[in-house]
Amino acid sequence: MKKSLKIIIILFVFIIGIVCVWFSLDKTTRCSFIYGRNICNFYAMMDTISSDPEKSNFEKAMQLCQEMEDVPKKDSCFEYIAQVVSFYDIEKAKQACNEIKEIRDQVGNVIHKKEDCYNKIEQ
Repeated sequence: MKKSLKIIIILFVFIIGIVCVWFSLDKTTRCSFIYGRNICNFYAMMDTISSDPEKSNFEKAMQLCQEMEDVPKKDSCFEYIAQVVSFYDIEKAKQACNEIKEIRDQVGNVIHKKEDCYNKIEQ
């Protein structure tokens, strides 16, 4: 009986310790553990970019997209920035479009996402 009580107390203290460590981590670190860097960077970028130039941090949003590892997700990140920023600054939107990489599909055809991005911001 005493041995099982000690094991239960040790497990309880261990679980409480893990919970305390979890809540002491910042939001970005917790997100990275659960979802991965690409998704967390995309959500952080969405928080930093806005159609209002006073609330928007273009440089921080671009940095978050550049840190992403997956090219299709990285491209969609830059495309999102270009679309949002195009409401108030076409040059910054073009700068975001310039970061998009031309990739090939499974058949080997080049997907022209950069041209699509330019077309969307000009409309």
